[in-house]
Amino acid sequence: MMKRILVATAALAFVAFLSGCFSSEDSPTSPYPVPQAPESGVDLDSPTGGFTTSDEAPAFGEPEQYEALSLEEPVNDPIENTYEYQTQFRARGARIFELRAVWGALWNLDDSTRTDPCPLDWSGTLSLEGGVIAVHRTIAFEPEDSLYRVDPSTIGWVSGTGPHVDGIHVKLVVPPPPPGDSASADRAAPRLVLTTGPFSRTFAIEELAALRLIEPVDRCGNGISIASVAQPPLCPHGQLAGAWKLLPPDSIAPPDSNGVVYGRFRGVWIGAGGRIAGHLRGVFGVNSDGARVFFGKYIDTSGRFMGILRGEYGARHEEVEGCRYPLGFFAGEWVGRADVIGRLRGNWMMDAENGAGCFHGVWGMNCSPNL
Repeated sequence: MMKRILVATAALAFVAFLSGCFSSEDSPTSPYPVPQAPESGVDLDSPTGGFTTSDEAPAFGEPEQYEALSLEEPVNDPIENTYEYQTQFRARGARIFELRAVWGALWNLDDSTRTDPCPLDWSGTLSLEGGVIAVHRTIAFEPEDSLYRVDPSTIGWVSGTGPHVDGIHVKLVVPPPPPGDSASADRAAPRLVLTTGPFSRTFAIEELAALRLIEPVDRCGNGISIASVAQPPLCPHGQLAGAWKLLPPDSIAPPDSNGVVYGRFRGVWIGAGGRIAGHLRGVFGVNSDGARVFFGKYIDTSGRFMGILRGEYGARHEEVEGCRYPLGFFAGEWVGRADVIGRLRGNWMMDAENGAGCFHGVWGMNCSPNL
């Protein structure tokens, strides 16, 4: 009985958190989108959340649900064939990172049918001072969008978003300091500078090892999501991104046991070079001990089982403009049929008016020194 009271209390608290995040004049004017029901057998008290280790149909038999998450084009960047790039990339002690930035209407990330206009010019530049940038992919660029190079350390783009998103996936190569150079004061430390109209920021190189950032930029729903992960030798790392959505409020009710499901997530597993290596889906909620937990399943592009995802999530309280867009984090691990394979962590953002949201994070194998 006590566990049921804890679950019910946690459910009410979470719904109150979201509903209290915006003023009366911002009250919802449309119902939450109804996500597809999570697969049967979900149990938030189970070590696997009720998800199985069986293989699945590719994209869980729902390729159309992942189509908008796969709108990207590989880029054959000539910079990778240059002597300068190859010298820095192969140098002993070079630091290598993969960074993915997506901007626009983030909660429309998995929906290419939305047409609500909210245009914003995101044209800008990315400059790695003290290193080289190689472009691997553009994300959802339209014909009027374009990418260009300023020099080996700087790229630029023309990008305008409306109801959807644009983005880039790049490799960052930071060479080691010259022999005998102890990073003296007369040599500036390498840094990454992102400049756009709605959002600009400078990152220290150390931040790029496991960077997770999601920030709204206006009350129209536009935002930017950036994730970066280090690529140590012989230790695979990558990213994961997709939709993070609440169930409609009237469907959130405590069951007799095994916790309360608040919502679901669906996304893509991103490997080296920004390649989509698989698909994932799962649920988040509160178990019968009152802990906020998530569980999911990751398969490769052929449908082969790759792991159970599990961990905890929570809310951030440094909300923007009356909490119209609640922000939060997730952190956990993924497990194979027997052992823990690696770890993952990231952030989520949601539109409190309609329950739609997104997540973006990083993953690394057990050998990772950064997760």
